Amino acid sequence: MMNNNKSTMKMSSAQGSGNVTTNIVITEKRNKKVERKASMDVDQCAEAFITNFRKQLLLQRLESIENMLSRGL
Repeated sequence: MMNNNKSTMKMSSAQGSGNVTTNIVITEKRNKKVERKASMDVDQCAEAFITNFRKQLLLQRLESIENMLSRGL
């Protein structure tokens, strides 16, 4: 289920002795689904980075072992 957050701000002003009043209503809606999607994109990017980093560590470790074996140690 999707919940929308709403915040409303009201402003009013009176001008001189003419008693003219202006009301301004600003309504802001936030969609949590959009916020979650952005968070999921960041999570997916982080997971891909970690996976790639681990693969590179494994390759470096294998290269190090190959170099050690080629030197005869």
